[in-house]
Amino acid sequence: MNAIDIQPLLAAGRAAHDQLLVDTCTISRPGAPTLNRSTSVLTPGSPTVLYSGACRLKPQRVPRNEEAGERLTIVARYELALPFASLASDDLRVGDAVVITASGDTRLVDQPFAVMAVDFSSTATAWRITVEGAT
Repeated sequence: MNAIDIQPLLAAGRAAHDQLLVDTCTISRPGAPTLNRSTSVLTPGSPTVLYSGACRLKPQRVPRNEEAGERLTIVARYELALPFASLASDDLRVGDAVVITASGDTRLVDQPFAVMAVDFSSTATAWRITVEGAT
């Protein structure tokens, strides 16, 4: 049995999937905070932008309730899809920040999300990242 070359199929699938990436987002990593010793106030460091461009955000339908003090917070999980070759896999870490900067669903714009998992696959048509947002 001869192995088939799937690279042309993957290239076509990735090009087709890129057409679905109608939103845009920015993924960044917070900079190291600076402590003002006289006031004991931490000043956040400048974030490093890791990616800015096309994306697609889809809910994964597994929201969960969390309590912080006496406040109930609903944490929702989403799949964020980026172009397959958008950035190197080691450039992204759990805890990096994601903000949707433009979307056909205006409720998503400026909503903060956090990277929870980075998925890998040699036959994927997009780079899929699990993110969470709190409401």
